[in-house]
Amino acid sequence: MKLEWQALPFPFCSLPESPRYAHESWMWLDIESQLLYCLNSTNVFDAGLGKLQQVSLPDEIACILPTAKAGRLVGLGRQGGWLIENGTATHYLPAPFNSGLQRFNDGRADSEGRIWISTLVDARTPADAGLYCITSGRAELKVPELIVGNGLAFSPTGDCAFLSDTRHRCIWRFSYNSSTGELGDRTLVRHYTEGTARPDGACFSRDGSYWVAILEGYRLDRYSSAGDLIESIEIPLARPTMPCFGGADGKTLLVCGAKPAGEFQNKPGFESTSLIACETGFQGMPEAFALEANLVAGTS
Repeated sequence: MKLEWQALPFPFCSLPESPRYAHESWMWLDIESQLLYCLNSTNVFDAGLGKLQQVSLPDEIACILPTAKAGRLVGLGRQGGWLIENGTATHYLPAPFNSGLQRFNDGRADSEGRIWISTLVDARTPADAGLYCITSGRAELKVPELIVGNGLAFSPTGDCAFLSDTRHRCIWRFSYNSSTGELGDRTLVRHYTEGTARPDGACFSRDGSYWVAILEGYRLDRYSSAGDLIESIEIPLARPTMPCFGGADGKTLLVCGAKPAGEFQNKPGFESTSLIACETGFQGMPEAFALEANLVAGTS
């Protein structure tokens, strides 16, 4: 499948991540600059900078999760969990790890509003990061021995979850019980062994496809919910970090890309681009809302 990508004329980000579409708005982060961008439009191609809001953050927040209230987000970063609203971030959950060595990285809410979030190790060794589930104000380690946890997404049927580790260069599939929040058997989907290409952030579309950004690979890989590779989709960004579906009909695909580096430069016409998008024949999954009580329970 060949898609017609467009460069989006938004501020350059050195490490754009966690793109989301909810409440008829697009959102993304620049982790290193500690900035949140919110685009108050369904149309990412024709919105204009006048509809773009920029919010300074007090932490290296790497993941945002929409809540049921428009404009209120859960943010997860080096210092733990935050609630962001009206340009203000309020800290609620202390980091369940040594924040001098790790930070939260990539996550999602499941269909019941549980907050799932992985961590990364700054030094990329040892493998003592993990995937956590946050409920009732408490973070519980669910998958240990990660290095750069990434690519978390739940299937449309809610019976499986995919998780990647960018430094281990692996994607795994878990059986999942959305009612109880329990992860089941883990199977290896793919271990990327060729060159430097490795899996990063990801999302599911309604048809059950898992779309994963391949860092330093100039592509997205699309898998079935069973874990079979369907196709690789060429993109003009050298270092894509995460895809996201959204828009009025859910068929716009937006991809963030990290700052080009070394031999990995973006394709001509996209040299200084952080975000690209195109229209597709696929429809994204509506973003599951994080329950605020899971973050703030037990605080006063």
